[in-house]
Amino acid sequence: MIKNREPAADNRLRPASLITGTPPPIFFYPERTRTVSVSGGACALNCEHCRGHFLQNMTPLKEVPPKSETDYNSLLISGGCDKNGQVYLPSKEDLAWLQGQGPLNFHVTLLDRKGLDLIEPYAHTISHDLHGSNRVIKKVLGLKNHSFLDYAHSYKRVWSRTRVIPHILIGLEGTDFSGEKLVIKLLEEYPPPAVVFLVYMPRLQSPLLPSRVPNLDGVLEFLQEAKQSLSGLPLILGCMRPGGKYRVELDRRALALGFAGIVQPAIPGQNPIISEECCALWEW
Repeated sequence: MIKNREPAADNRLRPASLITGTPPPIFFYPERTRTVSVSGGACALNCEHCRGHFLQNMTPLKEVPPKSETDYNSLLISGGCDKNGQVYLPSKEDLAWLQGQGPLNFHVTLLDRKGLDLIEPYAHTISHDLHGSNRVIKKVLGLKNHSFLDYAHSYKRVWSRTRVIPHILIGLEGTDFSGEKLVIKLLEEYPPPAVVFLVYMPRLQSPLLPSRVPNLDGVLEFLQEAKQSLSGLPLILGCMRPGGKYRVELDRRALALGFAGIVQPAIPGQNPIISEECCALWEW
């Protein structure tokens, strides 16, 4: 069970609902989860919103030291994508070794049956990106022969077989959240243990992408609708979201909406539970 420190000792044995009326939020500081790229810094897809940027701070698979030589307790396994939008996956030999390094969270985009057959025996969790906008899929991600249906089929395939935590990136079309709302409808029908929300950060100039962060009021309105539609599911603000005052207000309002967790929060919380692992590895 991927849990770390509990609330203050006096409250530890009492139900959170008797202390605050609602469960305390979980604040994630994932210092004990190493992020690993199977492909190093390489990505054949080279999507407009990333272009390999987020791979640069990940440890290449072949450079991962044994757990006995580090302070890490778990691994997030991901990497660049091939031309069909599937994240490169480790070999069976590498998977056998990785299994001994702690719980594994595989962060994927599209995943076919062959890929799922490969990683399912080793996965504690599979994190699955979901995009609902066909324009984003075809133009921004460069998957001209794919659509939302491909993402939905991939997610449902994983959902039917193992633990999956969907990730929704908000704002790739500015204030048009119709694609994100389509994903919410999918999750209403196929509910996961929890849902992670990310917010677009414009790091690279592209005519296919908004030049600014999405309007905060619009993002909060969408999150409120998602909270109502996914009533009862834990919702988490993930690690990718804008900083500064935007982040402070987003985090504050997310807690007010009843979000279950925040990764690297910009605000203090009331008696939060602290985890040093990836949020997808929490036993939701």
